[in-house]
Amino acid sequence: MPRLYGPGHFTEDPYSQAISPHGVPVDDLVAVLQKEIRRSRIDNAVLAAYEMFITSPDVAQHLWRRLQLIAVEDVGMGLPLGPVLIDVLHRNFDDAPGGDWMMACHAVRLLASAPKDRTSSEHADWVATKVALGEALVEVPDYAHCVHTRAGQELGRGLTQWWDNGAQVRDELSTADHRYRDELIEIHRRDEAENGTEPRPSRWQAPPRLQTTTDM
Repeated sequence: MPRLYGPGHFTEDPYSQAISPHGVPVDDLVAVLQKEIRRSRIDNAVLAAYEMFITSPDVAQHLWRRLQLIAVEDVGMGLPLGPVLIDVLHRNFDDAPGGDWMMACHAVRLLASAPKDRTSSEHADWVATKVALGEALVEVPDYAHCVHTRAGQELGRGLTQWWDNGAQVRDELSTADHRYRDELIEIHRRDEAENGTEPRPSRWQAPPRLQTTTDM
């Protein structure tokens, strides 16, 4: 009986059938690249990346797809702007005919030398697994029903309630300047005192009803 979780059979991966100029299966190169970046083993990670780069243009682009994944899956909060940096380096790589290898090398070194944090990957896998098992589902708390939702409007909630409730934030920047907010709150309170919370007539034509998975 096959396992329920994890990757499919290797034959589903076209790179398991591709071989580098020096005889290394490309799926092995991908595995080496990611494991060595996780372990901060820079030199062998760069060698794996170079072998992918010289194999073919398609495999070179697969290298970048893997680096984009690693920036989130393995480095994560250790370098929060890592995905942005990898994207910029990828663009610079593509700007050169045949690809600028130095950009790829720098991307690998950047990720391999960064602090590592796999919690985004773990969280993503946990959520998908628990929802599939029927053991977790998003909650809709009362404070989500604000003036921006149908339920909130049907409850008669306006912007005053939103400022008091829906706009609350935690971990707020200690230097936040709220002079604009305070003036807006006063304007909105005055509006609701004079006109109530009934929304203005819609300026837009209602879109077609969205199709959901239950419709399929």
